[in-house]
Amino acid sequence: MRRTIVGLGLLGLAGLAGSAWGRHGELDPTPPAFGTVTPWHGGVAPAPPAPAYLASSRIAAVEEGALAIDADSGALIRTDAAATGIAQLAIGRDAGTLVYDDTAQLAYVADRRGDRIVVVRTGVGLEVVASWRTQREPYGVALTPDRATLVVATIADRTLSAYDVATGAERWRVAIDAEPRGLAISPDGARALVTHAASNALDDVSLTAHTVERIGVCCGVVRGAFAATFMGARQAVVPFQVSVPVGATGAGESTERYGGTTFRPPVTHHLAFVELGKAATTNGDALIAEHQPRALAWDGARDALYVAGLGNDRVVQLRRASQLGIALGMSTSVAGGRACGPDGLAVAPDGNLWVWCSFTRSVSRLAVLDKKGKLAAAAKLTAGPELVASSLSEAQHDGMIMFHQASVRISEHGAVACASCHLDGRADGLSWQIAGKQLQTPVLAGRLVGTAPFKWDGSSPGLRDSLADTLKRLGGGLTLPQADALIAYLEAMPAPRPPSRDPAAVARGKALFDSAGLGCRGCHDGPSYTDRQRHAFVGDLHESDTPSLIGLAASAPYFHDGSAATLEVLLHERAGVHGMAETTTLDPAQTADLVAFLESL
Repeated sequence: MRRTIVGLGLLGLAGLAGSAWGRHGELDPTPPAFGTVTPWHGGVAPAPPAPAYLASSRIAAVEEGALAIDADSGALIRTDAAATGIAQLAIGRDAGTLVYDDTAQLAYVADRRGDRIVVVRTGVGLEVVASWRTQREPYGVALTPDRATLVVATIADRTLSAYDVATGAERWRVAIDAEPRGLAISPDGARALVTHAASNALDDVSLTAHTVERIGVCCGVVRGAFAATFMGARQAVVPFQVSVPVGATGAGESTERYGGTTFRPPVTHHLAFVELGKAATTNGDALIAEHQPRALAWDGARDALYVAGLGNDRVVQLRRASQLGIALGMSTSVAGGRACGPDGLAVAPDGNLWVWCSFTRSVSRLAVLDKKGKLAAAAKLTAGPELVASSLSEAQHDGMIMFHQASVRISEHGAVACASCHLDGRADGLSWQIAGKQLQTPVLAGRLVGTAPFKWDGSSPGLRDSLADTLKRLGGGLTLPQADALIAYLEAMPAPRPPSRDPAAVARGKALFDSAGLGCRGCHDGPSYTDRQRHAFVGDLHESDTPSLIGLAASAPYFHDGSAATLEVLLHERAGVHGMAETTTLDPAQTADLVAFLESL
């Protein structure tokens, strides 16, 4: 048996009405076709409804209103039925996600910079009742079905931990893959699924045995998986993007994949359907038009799945989502006359939808039901007011929107956004074919101020030059004020948080780094650990710009060509670049200490 997906095999092409991307990138001017994936539910009956607190989100339904956590300002905001703010609480800028226990009227919010979980009572106002310390940089949070345990995923320390909600005590902890984001727990409480921003796989974590299995997603190089939800105990859905880096070309296809080719975008967006049994498998994927799909919500009562695209302000509805005959429902814009940036969805008690708009820091109501309470053919949007001021300047805020939007200002046909490769201002961990060279995506956050020149060969003396070169390759173009706004946002990005490391090992590693014998400080010095010079090494670049070492733990692989998968490989095997410090003589203990120091930057 196979599950049929109506109309999901095509990706709309901005600027060409009536045209669409086919499953393999071909331009198809015909009406949407039928796509198929294998079944996961094992029958035609829908999966039983499950509570929303099993998955992390930026927004939750609270009585007649909503509760949202704004990463921009760091405010936790409660609204009424009209999406007007009625209470607000400071959590911390760059906050992670939340979950809400409607029985206890408690919200659990990840304070990403503060390394804590904030427990908030949602009575008349918002009241902090507890604060629990976590590993470094908590982001994804979810409650077990009995609401007795909170599970937390941390980005910098790459851990999944369980906390007793009665005491805040940590029960257990396991290591997970890099850049975790989305988190969902199965309705039977047996497992947690963790998605990753820069990984080809998911983490399937047993909540009883505390073991971790890696699940390959599907269909090429997978990145940008920010959310997950279960629809039944063994079936899950994950939105993600597929990138086409170096070497992934077909007959007659250009090898210059970084900017894409006409009608062949280098990044496409998908839904993965995952069956988690004795042997976890990905049963298929569907190509969708929602750009940077970062938010999900499942209405189990009506078996409708909603997916939001941060990059193009669209929400799509899939009907019979947990059944064999999944069908495309409404697809609508949530812009409401202004860029929304939807990265949070929640199903209200009446079956309609709350949307968190990260660009406007507002909640919108999307009416998806008709007067009889059935799924409607079209949705009606009611945009709410701005609820809190942005922490960014006007120019930085304009730049933030430009960075995330799939716009013709950035790329041809609006096929990619800056955030498509620089996820959260970081990197996708991939090397791209650029001007005949294999060049990896660099981390931007925390690395741009005072680090000129730019590009791996140092060919751009300033950020404007570097940006102009990139946009030319992508097929976009900005006015000078727009470019300055984007640069203002890029320069304001906070650096990636370093992981926790043994202070003694870091101190020993620093001594090695500072030593005359290794001479690392000769090039990597100053506040950004760069001499801002170009050097000739053995490799395929005539000269290489000295990169900043800030956020090094979050920037694998290494060297301009990505030929060193880890720092250990960089120090001992040196991959495709030679001529730097003579680190191959370090013994294993010294290597471990130097890596600990480098990862602490």
